Amino acid sequence: MLECESMMEKLSPFMDIASLEIESLRRIKRPKRFSEESETETMTSSNAVFGFPHLPEEPNRDLDQSVLCRIRVRLPDGRRIQRSFLKSESVQLLWSFCYSQIDESERKRFKLIQAFPGEYKNLYFGSNTTFEESGLANSLVSVTWV
Repeated sequence: MLECESMMEKLSPFMDIASLEIESLRRIKRPKRFSEESETETMTSSNAVFGFPHLPEEPNRDLDQSVLCRIRVRLPDGRRIQRSFLKSESVQLLWSFCYSQIDESERKRFKLIQAFPGEYKNLYFGSNTTFEESGLANSLVSVTWV
């Protein structure tokens, strides 16, 4: 038992120093990636922070239903939202739409998953397919944090 006590006495100064170093590292502020001006410009330009394309107005529901694609999205906070897109539009607009629906305080990287009974399919932002080509018409997509 004495060996353990003497070992603890010898280690305690090192433990105190380590805790001080950790605390000082927590206080260091990380440098901003952008200046304040460029950051506000980026935030005002829609979804440019993550490189999402500009989201156009929702197509009029009076259009022919054969050219419209309706998507329902489940957000991480449990809300369900839906929007119509033209079938000829890029699937990348779905990322813009989801990003616009997330509160500013919670915005971070996310991924989209299309759920099928018994399986799921990840959707990739880099894909340049249209809604018609992707088979997303009238489906449910979930937003999850990366």
